[in-house]
Amino acid sequence: MTEYSPIAQDTVAVITGAAGGIGLGIAKACIARGMRVVIADIDGARAAEAADFAEAGDNSRIIATGCDVRKLQDVERLRDVTLDTFRRIDLVCNNAGIGLTRAVADTSASDWDLVLDVNLRGVVNGVQTFLPVLRDQGFGHLSATASLSGLIADPLLAAYNASKFAVVGVMESIALELAAAGESVTCSVLCPGPVATDLIASSNKQLADAGSADAADSVEAQAVGEYLAAGMHPDQVGSFVVEAISRGDFWLLTHPEDTLSVMEPRFESQKQGKLYLSQDWLEQR
Repeated sequence: MTEYSPIAQDTVAVITGAAGGIGLGIAKACIARGMRVVIADIDGARAAEAADFAEAGDNSRIIATGCDVRKLQDVERLRDVTLDTFRRIDLVCNNAGIGLTRAVADTSASDWDLVLDVNLRGVVNGVQTFLPVLRDQGFGHLSATASLSGLIADPLLAAYNASKFAVVGVMESIALELAAAGESVTCSVLCPGPVATDLIASSNKQLADAGSADAADSVEAQAVGEYLAAGMHPDQVGSFVVEAISRGDFWLLTHPEDTLSVMEPRFESQKQGKLYLSQDWLEQR
């Protein structure tokens, strides 16, 4: 009897925030494995364009839909559309996210609401909606996109750090619960380093739509944009994600050496009761 894997011919993946960046990279990697894919994004038109771009001649294997992950009813509709179309769900990637680079003193209440609603509440809505389906099926994999910024904090990223640290905690807790119960449903958390995505542009649009002060031209936002632009290609991340999930990994670290290079000295600082200040940050002062 063949051992089950969520990454296989004809299994079904649901990916949020998949109109571009990491989400689209994961979708393309799933399609390359012969999977059926649901591309969901807050921008339904972009999702449809992404589906046209990603499909390889058989659009019956890909559907696209708008989904605002902040709204539970939207995520529930995404579940229903997937089950109505494909009758099963094997992989759920709660990937939709937003970035904000802003000093905490300049971060408004509406900024906090938006970042936490998208990055954390969006994941929680995905968990509440899809985990019961996977458990009822008795198979499947639940993943969420956090960040290296969910493992170590940086100045000017308080709201973003808060949301991504929370995502790491949520996914680790769920994975422990499932393992302790002996269930076959598995979990993972993606903590990427720099990836060349349009996160800054897409985030600034959502921030502007929410009435936030414009940060698109700030020195900090430009610096983050340059940092991301020099990073890994989203298609590489997508391939990495499906390979790591196929192996049964929980921690999906796109830049393991860079991650450990900051986590290890941070841990040493913790043991001494001290605040860890990275050399990069000290040099910028």
